[in-house]
Amino acid sequence: MQSELRPFKIRQVVILWVLILALTSGWRQQAGTQVTLRDARFQGLTRIAVSANAPLTGITAAQINISRPDGKAVPPDKITSVTVSGNILTVGIAADQFERIGSAGTTISTKAFGPFRAASAVKIQKPGEPAENGHIIGCSPWTDEGWSTSWTDPAHFDPVTGQKGLYRFTDLTPNRDDAGRSVDWANGNVAVPAHRNKTMLVLFVEFPDRRAADAEAPYAAIPPYLEFLQGAVEWYRLSSYGQLRFSLSSPQRERDLGWILMGRKAAEYPWNGRTHAMFAYVREACQLAYDKWGIRADDYDMLLIMPARGRAGLSNGPSNINRDPTDSEQPNTNHPVYVDRENVPHFAGTAITAGNDLFRWGYRWLIHESGHAFGLPDLYMYTPTVNKVRVGSFFYCGGWDMMGNIAGHSTDFLAWHKWKLRWIRDDQVDVVSQSASHPTTHFISPVETAGGSKMVVVRTGLSTAYVAEFRTRLGVNALDGRGRYSGVLIYRIDASRWEARETNPTAQIISREFYHSPAVGGAKNLTGVWRPVDNTIAGYDSPGCLWQPGDSFSDPAAGITIRIEEITGHDAANPGASPYTADDVAAITVTKTTDALLRKSVVLSNARMIDRTRLAFDTNVEMQHRIPDANAGNRGNYTYVREESVLRPDSVVISRRGGAVVPGARITGITAHPAGVEVALAPGTFADIKDAAGATVATRRFFHFGAGAAVPIRAPDHPAAR
Repeated sequence: MQSELRPFKIRQVVILWVLILALTSGWRQQAGTQVTLRDARFQGLTRIAVSANAPLTGITAAQINISRPDGKAVPPDKITSVTVSGNILTVGIAADQFERIGSAGTTISTKAFGPFRAASAVKIQKPGEPAENGHIIGCSPWTDEGWSTSWTDPAHFDPVTGQKGLYRFTDLTPNRDDAGRSVDWANGNVAVPAHRNKTMLVLFVEFPDRRAADAEAPYAAIPPYLEFLQGAVEWYRLSSYGQLRFSLSSPQRERDLGWILMGRKAAEYPWNGRTHAMFAYVREACQLAYDKWGIRADDYDMLLIMPARGRAGLSNGPSNINRDPTDSEQPNTNHPVYVDRENVPHFAGTAITAGNDLFRWGYRWLIHESGHAFGLPDLYMYTPTVNKVRVGSFFYCGGWDMMGNIAGHSTDFLAWHKWKLRWIRDDQVDVVSQSASHPTTHFISPVETAGGSKMVVVRTGLSTAYVAEFRTRLGVNALDGRGRYSGVLIYRIDASRWEARETNPTAQIISREFYHSPAVGGAKNLTGVWRPVDNTIAGYDSPGCLWQPGDSFSDPAAGITIRIEEITGHDAANPGASPYTADDVAAITVTKTTDALLRKSVVLSNARMIDRTRLAFDTNVEMQHRIPDANAGNRGNYTYVREESVLRPDSVVISRRGGAVVPGARITGITAHPAGVEVALAPGTFADIKDAAGATVATRRFFHFGAGAAVPIRAPDHPAAR
């Protein structure tokens, strides 16, 4: 009997021990330390620092959950490092995790491990100032370095063409996902990768004295020209981080239509900087293409006129911006590119006309000229003279951007340009505009590769800033084996300029080598332009141009110091040629002792009713941005007003006695003068002029103007006016 009971007792003992172990384990888990995370923050989108209520010693990538805005988790193999210092947990992540999606809404949590219980998810914040503080407003009628250059006012009505919402430049903002669905870019905080398609129509033309049949081999036929330019397609794909899908289209090749024969000799289509003259050439080519073959130039995103290769005329190939105020023309006069059979004019915002220089620069010429169509300025000097000293054309830029020396050694676009084109998102930009009691630290990834933070913008004024970015031999710099140097590139931006002239260029590379030249004197800046005033660019086209760990740049007048603290993967023995990867990061500190002016201060005064339908008030600044002698380069003296800078009804707030706001629709017109504003009101807005007594007028913040505080409105012959 006892032998029959023994197995049953053994089973009881085993079950009892299992229960004891389970209860003990559960008690231990319940008794473990509850982890609480707080103050999670990105460090350059490739590192996350988060505070915990206890040192999370022993934590590994497998116990960390990072959830992206698209709902996907960062895989453990994309967590590149995990370190614990006191109560601070720092997690490194691969740069590709946020290469094409915004970071807003990302969370971090931890799983249970060792003696610690799981921690709930907390949002990861991007510290520092809003990127908006770095959005310098454009200040030119043509190209400039303003962050807003790419658009004119979409609400503008052109009285000549009758068109509304004209755009001067080509918009490259990514706006479609891979399925072709519309994406709200919203400063790049998209949860899916986005891109923009741009198709360039190429029209092939010949002239009585420049026939395709006479061109040197193989350029008697159309295909070799398209093959010659095809490198621009790959360049834009790489430079835009896959966001610009640029393509070339030629109905003449696709339909075997032949060449367009122009009516005059090649030399009779000169490039002289006058937009209307160049658009006459464009208009003739487009009209012939439409009349002969029904090709509609405005069905395409961009336009290139390609002449047969030859020696007669057309030495240079410029980009032409429609509505550019040249000569004495009214600036809002668009030039039609063709008129259809119903006598309806058709327009194009920009057009590029090729010349003989194309074959000297290669396909990169097309990138440079289309850069103008996107709103980017030339970085070389048209008139290379500084302080009466003859200098080289690339005096301020060297070979560091495609808008400078097209044949340069590192011709990717500057990070500043990529931000303007919306290829770099706001969450990839660190901005320092205000003073602080201690330095701020920033972590930036190579500008040539996707992912990570891309630039530090140190705002110094209404139109000026210094920028720091990390340059390598990756991306487009690897094409043709062109890139040679690596390190941090520092440059100064001035958006009040549209070209490099004398001592105030639109952009200047700050070379470390030049900075330490005795002629410059370091932070003393003895020449006023951060480099010796001579005709050498050796300090640009050399590894000494870039800043390496331990280097510091200071501009005491602007109250800034930029110091390079560390670059991961840095080879101290050969810093300029370090074989960096997309996951390497440059750590930079910025010390700022003065506040930058972000917008013009506006003060209203002397508000008064002229009559029942007219209100006037004085201002301390002109409430629009005027550019005197905007076409001085073409010997004109037209004063240009940037359309989007004009005060509009939705920026004026008129409050009645008692607080009710006059609807904006009641404001029928606004005229700004250098010292004041006149507002036209719809009849009946005020039943009588005396009804305006006790009312106030104010202006909202717009363009680069701050808000103007409310002031009382005087009504004539009313006690309040006496």
